[in-house]
Amino acid sequence: MLDYIRTSAQSFGVKVAFGIIILVFVFWGVGNFNDRDYTNVVAMVNGEPILAQEFERAYRNAEEYLLRANPGLTREQLIKDHLGRSVLNDLIRQTLVLQEARRTGITVTPLELRQAVGKIRAFQDDAGRFDPEAYTRVLAAQRKSPAQYEKELADELLAGKIFALVTAPVWSDPEEARHRYDFLRERRGVDYIFVPASRFADKVTVTDADARAWYDGHKENFAVPARVNVAYVAVRPEALVPPDSISDADARRWYESNRGRFEEPAQVRAAHILVPLPADADATAEARARETLEEARGRLKAGEAFAKVADAVNPEGAAGPGGDLGWLTRGKTVPAFDAAAFALEPGQVSEPVRSPFGLHLILVKEKKPGGVPSFEKVDAAARRGVAFERGSDKLHDALDSLIEDNILNKPLAESAARHGLTAAESGFLDKDGLVKTLGVTPEGAEALLAAGAGLPVDSALEAGDSYLVARVLATEPPSTRPFAEVKDGILTTLRAEKALADALANAQATRAGLKDGPLPEAEAKRLGVKLAPPMERGGALADFAPDPALAEAIFADKPGDWLPRVYSVEGPQGPGALLCRVAAVLPPDGAEWASVGEAMTEGVRRERQDAVYALFLQALADGAKVEVVDFPYLTLHEKA
Repeated sequence: MLDYIRTSAQSFGVKVAFGIIILVFVFWGVGNFNDRDYTNVVAMVNGEPILAQEFERAYRNAEEYLLRANPGLTREQLIKDHLGRSVLNDLIRQTLVLQEARRTGITVTPLELRQAVGKIRAFQDDAGRFDPEAYTRVLAAQRKSPAQYEKELADELLAGKIFALVTAPVWSDPEEARHRYDFLRERRGVDYIFVPASRFADKVTVTDADARAWYDGHKENFAVPARVNVAYVAVRPEALVPPDSISDADARRWYESNRGRFEEPAQVRAAHILVPLPADADATAEARARETLEEARGRLKAGEAFAKVADAVNPEGAAGPGGDLGWLTRGKTVPAFDAAAFALEPGQVSEPVRSPFGLHLILVKEKKPGGVPSFEKVDAAARRGVAFERGSDKLHDALDSLIEDNILNKPLAESAARHGLTAAESGFLDKDGLVKTLGVTPEGAEALLAAGAGLPVDSALEAGDSYLVARVLATEPPSTRPFAEVKDGILTTLRAEKALADALANAQATRAGLKDGPLPEAEAKRLGVKLAPPMERGGALADFAPDPALAEAIFADKPGDWLPRVYSVEGPQGPGALLCRVAAVLPPDGAEWASVGEAMTEGVRRERQDAVYALFLQALADGAKVEVVDFPYLTLHEKA
């Protein structure tokens, strides 16, 4: 496959493939399934085994990561979500890629591996040099041998080489990202006529009989759902092990093993003065821009404040007040701006800097060097990290103990106290209230509602970053509110609906008489035509509640046209009917492109790379023989 990519990178077929967006590739189901009696093999990939130990290690690593990253997740949920299948798919993919690397003679040299290890921050001392003691210590904390770690890293580097080689021919139109940006950030000016429903409210008549008939036909609207009062204990890893119980030595060891978590990038807080100048500007335009920038430099040299000059020179949207750009990290701006800003010291102003967006004078206000802060500065965070990990280790035992006590009808408060936790009571809540107040899932709320008064729920309920051990104290059955209690509200609702219907009919009649284009001044004044501030794609018309259908229609219509239909909207005078005309199409502010253009361009390029690599993976899979063995460990984790 790589041979073909090398020799045919410019062929029409490959170029077409570069434009295809491939859906997520799933290996499960590739090749033949059988029930051969392999004693220590999970799958065979082109005759090469994936061993049970390898699968188990990958599964446990994935399981541990997911449980720590998602405290509300359970091992049972991971089984239901087919984690074992996902892990095996990933191992098969890795095996296929490494086989292709061997076939084509692509390797990772010892020097490359050594250099890669040396660049990992967690293995470096404070001076940024590789520290063998840190290397051994971090790997020991991760329960890995150097040989095992280096094998995994070498495979990762090899996969990176394959990705780079396969995607090397990828090309994307440099203008595509800008076209996307222009489309997404286009704005539209809108003329509108608003007809408030309140104008017709006094003419509406609704009787008690109307209200009664509506009530009889909509009793479901007045249903009072079942409610329960719940006693519960919320269990979170960090509540089981208080951070202040962690010793200095343990916190320091955790810090050393997790230095990468604390690494901060170098930053500068900058401001700029921008004179816009297109990248393809002619000599005359460039001369005028440089003259404008030199005038700004002259004002700075004469003692004027940078912020004052920036506000006078910068175009709208080029920066915040005073030219402020906030804190910047490397790579956040275009390369020329980036290099100049990070070369300055606080208080310095740059020489003129040329970027694709114009000419800049850059002021650096503050600098942060970045790096890993000392242990003393992150002591509290390190203690929380240790506490969370230890609490995660205790979590399942604590839950088992609490659930057992709950089933045996022991007092929840006493059970909670043994684990340093507290019990609470919810008060009467319906399903939505249980979800909102306790944070349980809809399924968990239904389990609570299904339990009888005085009965425990025999499993822990997921509740965001917590688990709940719960017992229902009391229940209230569903009911319907009586007509007398809701009559006034129904009358108010019906009057509002009829008034809105009259407003919509009035507006539609007005629309029938309108011609596209602006109205004569006198007619526009009579109808109350107003011009809204520019509206962004996907946004809302100023002063009106968001309406996706209205927003879509505005950006789909031609400039000058009145939309063919009227819209029911919530406006500053309450509900009413809205007629709209696209008065102008406004291009995006080019200055904003300076801060997002590089990221969007990289995003388009990465899309192309991912599409080509997915095609490559599909080709490997299509030509592979993959046999998944009925291995008991895999079956155990896929039985759900």
